[in-house]
Amino acid sequence: MLIEQGRTPEALAVARKGFEATESVRQPSLIVKAAGALADAFHADRMDDSAFVYSKLCNAYRDTVTNTQNRSQMQNQLFSQELKDREDVKLKEEAKAERSHNIQFGIIALIVITLGIFLLIFSRTAVVGARAIKNLSLIALLLFFEFLNLLLHPLLDHVTDGSPLFMILIMVAIAALLIPLHHRMDHFITNMLVSRNNRVRLEAAKRTIEELGSEPEN
Repeated sequence: MLIEQGRTPEALAVARKGFEATESVRQPSLIVKAAGALADAFHADRMDDSAFVYSKLCNAYRDTVTNTQNRSQMQNQLFSQELKDREDVKLKEEAKAERSHNIQFGIIALIVITLGIFLLIFSRTAVVGARAIKNLSLIALLLFFEFLNLLLHPLLDHVTDGSPLFMILIMVAIAALLIPLHHRMDHFITNMLVSRNNRVRLEAAKRTIEELGSEPEN
């Protein structure tokens, strides 16, 4: 502004003060502007040697600012990439843990179903006694209800937002429903399977007696 108005000495004095002030701060971006303004003032005052010196200084600090910005940008990119890599690793670990949980749930469900099938098979044979069927049915029901508890726990954690107070209240309410149901199912299923097994064993005993009775006497 002062140079355009022909007030070169005043512009030179202002530019010198500005450069001295920014030089004490040692802020490269400010020094670039101050050195550029001082170079323009020297050039307007026809002091080309001084203008060249400060123009060169301006370019040097401009390169410093550019390099600093480039390094900062690269560091930001590296940091962003590192965060992305960490997030990818975290997601992979979570997916791996979820697959592992699903596999374990599948194995437990398979065990419960297999045990139930064996119970139905054993109840129709005379090989296994009533005590064994009672024990197996008890184990099968315990596994079933514990498996049900495992399935409900993540859902309850999501619904209650992990609040221990609400979790325990809901778990108590569920237990109040499941415990009587467990006893009724235990009584019903065990009696049904044992009764069926007893009938099978009785029929097998009758057949054995009939076969022995039908054998010709020597």
